[in-house]
Amino acid sequence: MKLTFLLTCVLCLQLSANVHSQTRVTLRLRQATLGHVFLEIEKKTDYRFVFNDNLLQDEALVNVDVNNEPVTEFLTRLLADTKLGYKAINGSLIVIVSKGEETKAVTIHGKVINAQSQAVAGATVQEKGTSNGVNANEQGEFNILVTNNQAVLVVSSVGYVTLEHPLNGNDNVTISLSEDFSKLNDVVVVGYGTARRKDVMGAVTSVKVDGSALSLMPNMNALEALRGNVSGLNLGPVNTAGGQPSTLIRGQRSISGSNDPLILLDGVIYLGAISDINPNDIASFDILKDAVSAATYGSRSANGIIAINTKKGKSGKPVINVKTDQALQRWQKRPKMMKGQEWIEVVNARNKYAPGSLNWLMPGELENYNAGNETDWLDLVTQTGVIQDYSASVSGAAANVNYYLSSSYNDNKGIVVGDKFNRLSALGKVNTKITSWFELGVDAGWSKRDYSGNAASISAAQLMSPYGVVYRDSLGHLEKFPYTQSLANPLWGIQDGTVDNVDIYTTFRLNTYAVVSVPWIKGLSYRLNLLNNQARRESGSFTYETYYVKEGSGIPGRYDPASVQSLLANANGNLSDSTAKSYVLDNILTYDRSIGQHHLTLTGVATRDHFRYEINNSTGSNFTANGNTALGIYGLSKAAVQKVNLTNGERSNIGYLARLNYSFNDKYFLTASWRRDGASVFGEDKRWANFAAIGGAWRASAEPFLAGFTPLNDLKLKFSWGQNGNQGLSPYATLSQVANGAAGNARYEFSNALGTVYYGLVQNTLGNSSLGWEKTAATNFGFTSGWLGNRLFVDLDIYFSKTTDQIFLRTIPIMTGFKDQLSSLGQVNNTGVELTVRTVNLQRKNLSWNSELTFWKNNNKLKHLYQEDKNNDGHEDDDIANNFFIGKPLGAIYGYKQDGIVQAKDDDYIAMTGAAPGAPKYVDLIPDGKIDPDDRTIVGYEKENFRLNLSNTVRYKKFDVYLMVSGIFGGNNTYLRSNTGAFMTSGTGRFNDNSISKPYWTPDNPSNIYPSAYFSGDSRFLGLQSRSFVRIQDLSIAYSFDGAWLKQNHVNSLRLFASGRNLATFTKWVGGDPETGTTVQSNTFPVPTSYSLGANLSF
Repeated sequence: MKLTFLLTCVLCLQLSANVHSQTRVTLRLRQATLGHVFLEIEKKTDYRFVFNDNLLQDEALVNVDVNNEPVTEFLTRLLADTKLGYKAINGSLIVIVSKGEETKAVTIHGKVINAQSQAVAGATVQEKGTSNGVNANEQGEFNILVTNNQAVLVVSSVGYVTLEHPLNGNDNVTISLSEDFSKLNDVVVVGYGTARRKDVMGAVTSVKVDGSALSLMPNMNALEALRGNVSGLNLGPVNTAGGQPSTLIRGQRSISGSNDPLILLDGVIYLGAISDINPNDIASFDILKDAVSAATYGSRSANGIIAINTKKGKSGKPVINVKTDQALQRWQKRPKMMKGQEWIEVVNARNKYAPGSLNWLMPGELENYNAGNETDWLDLVTQTGVIQDYSASVSGAAANVNYYLSSSYNDNKGIVVGDKFNRLSALGKVNTKITSWFELGVDAGWSKRDYSGNAASISAAQLMSPYGVVYRDSLGHLEKFPYTQSLANPLWGIQDGTVDNVDIYTTFRLNTYAVVSVPWIKGLSYRLNLLNNQARRESGSFTYETYYVKEGSGIPGRYDPASVQSLLANANGNLSDSTAKSYVLDNILTYDRSIGQHHLTLTGVATRDHFRYEINNSTGSNFTANGNTALGIYGLSKAAVQKVNLTNGERSNIGYLARLNYSFNDKYFLTASWRRDGASVFGEDKRWANFAAIGGAWRASAEPFLAGFTPLNDLKLKFSWGQNGNQGLSPYATLSQVANGAAGNARYEFSNALGTVYYGLVQNTLGNSSLGWEKTAATNFGFTSGWLGNRLFVDLDIYFSKTTDQIFLRTIPIMTGFKDQLSSLGQVNNTGVELTVRTVNLQRKNLSWNSELTFWKNNNKLKHLYQEDKNNDGHEDDDIANNFFIGKPLGAIYGYKQDGIVQAKDDDYIAMTGAAPGAPKYVDLIPDGKIDPDDRTIVGYEKENFRLNLSNTVRYKKFDVYLMVSGIFGGNNTYLRSNTGAFMTSGTGRFNDNSISKPYWTPDNPSNIYPSAYFSGDSRFLGLQSRSFVRIQDLSIAYSFDGAWLKQNHVNSLRLFASGRNLATFTKWVGGDPETGTTVQSNTFPVPTSYSLGANLSF
């Protein structure tokens, strides 16, 4: 049987060769080149020719008159009088070579990989100087027949720098491609469609995640990969387990409304939470920052757009990918807590110089002091955090089907005791081409997030005396009040049997779409998107009677019956079941045609989305019998007092879009769009608005006058202007609303036998039907350029924006019966500059070094507010109560300007103010001989001046190292220890934090920087701290394995990596982190440092 099969194969090959050798051709040509002759033979037969153009240059023109002659015989006769010969390979392939070289044609076996040793599927491999080329398969492998083993291969692929690879006698090669930092041919999302980056007219930044160093970081949130990689994008710190960063693109536009950008997920508006998206499913991001790029989503896009593109299958056999990442977290900078002796010195300093009654050590403190026992409360409420990340996927594409399936599990135990998060998610994407003109697809995602648990209080720990009592006994039972009944143990609420907390989110997303390419109208297509999103949140808490135990009433777990009975009435709980359902329906009609050098794309869109929510809330209190609290949050029916509340609401949006994109000769570009949107949340006459945009670009590098300037590879100048909207308003906010009068506003008591109390309804808000859209008009100028063979890429944008009709609560006369009302007025301006520079510093066969710098500066100004001048000074009035100042940035810090500390010799100041030595000394700005509110001024700004980030990627053979350094420069803020003295006047609100309270003022140490230990006045604006810092943000080291041993074990690739985040911060800020929060630092969690190890394996 085997012999028969072998003979059959040999006969088939021989038959194939004989068939081709007998192929005949009829051909008549006059004064033709040999290359033209070969081309005509290819047209008339199955033969394919491979040759080097240089070989044919010296050959004379020929006349051909052939009638039904075998091709091989004709070639022998044609080349007889030349320096050329030929060799037939596999019957149909003919290689033209120099005479005597006919036997030297060789087959090259190779593989194309990227810098991470991952296969570059579909890469084009061509023999230089010939038309001979092939494409690599899904594993990056290829076979190509070349004229000889000294040929040069030209290898290219979208997103990579084209590489020429000399064979130098090798017939088995591995070719590594470097990422193309110009990214000119990358496809980016531009709103209801895509475009090549080189054709984009707006400010769009793309960030590749899949396969890059960004995928190696411990990203529990999808947006973390963008930190520092996008100029103009500010991400707030994430300091809790499973936390989501605040997001701001090109500055704060809205005074009190949402400044969050619109999120697109695979081209469709995403109404869910970012935390539901598995970071390991993300392939790339596109950030649309200017008006013309975002205007196609006019109703929601005033704050910019973040488009998330998830992974999809690639042609070839199925690929199984498994990734695991394990990380540890710790404090980066620990607050300086006082040791016992320091605490005693502060107590003595306060009591020695404080007027009035003294406050020495409490009895519990004194006992520990005498015994020499000290407690570090921060150690008790913090721990080593742990992140566990597991992800698996299967993907591929075959025939007309493309699929990607994944699942993941993430678990995060934060660095604060009791702070925890876990997420389980799954994603399925299937796309099938039913016919050549009809396509169907389904994307389905599910996730479950659990934040249940109680975290310890950082602020409570920072209040505690180092001599406070932690445990009541050797069995580990906590002492509720370590030294005073006004301060509870920071661990008290998180121990079992005191407080339960449940917080679980479950979401399901289903996006179905259909694409029809109209067969009878070339270039016309229709796409239907239907997204359904369902979310449920189960949340609530239960406080047991044991939480309320008082000093001397017993120990948790060992209460006497009388004690339990007396505390039952204090137990209480609440349980909320919230559901949200939404849908998005997009109808997209696109006409795309190229005629000569003209390219035209017309897009029409009709879209609608709807969102509805419902919240069922139950509360229970006053439990009366032992055992009634055993079920905790799920036993509220046992309470004597029960309340049920139902809240629901809905909102709808409708939009229509028309857009034109035109380009000529790949040199001149024009786009224009018009959108009309309606939103149900606004007043009846204000629901509809129109948004227009226009933009253009000129590829100057394509002009003849720059053609000879070889250092320049690409230069595109761009301009755009457009309008966008913001719906920063909740449903029914335009209406006057009423509430139950149980709070005392509408309480009616009647004298009857039952003593019945009736509650009425009371109006609690004043509606405003004139509320409408917040509108932003923005202008953008910029250029993109590539230099030195695209080894240097520069992208610069300058923008101006004006946001009008701001929606916020305005103070109104109390005679109306209300203190404030939502109003639509005011204007905020933003200007800024953004710069991105990418460089290929070094490019060798086994060594490369790339850098990227991002810089951005945003200037924010409140231009108008109420447009009133009540004091007739010729200037628009500020709103000092709400911290709004005309002509100044939002976030101004307003207060008294400090001029050191009051000293004993400052008799005039003491006489003027009555301040005691050791108090802050304020400047009399008027001056009128007194310190009063009129002396307040702007003393600083929270907002930074600019941000700067620098990342470097070095690759050596199979190693790659990534390092990002980031920084913000300028801006001030207040740190808690700066805002109060070491003690409050009561003596119980003490702060055990030595970050800034020393050296405090005493008569013997007359500091002119910090006040006395007993100072307790208005010190909110003492000691403004600089927020400037430079941080080692990200660091990763990876090694990629390849070789025969992987294939022997059926492994395509293996990559091991180690990474770190938030590794070190260089700053004058005295607190834990200068990027934590934007106001007073009280109970904020610290931003942790993370160290991780992981592996990525594909089969």
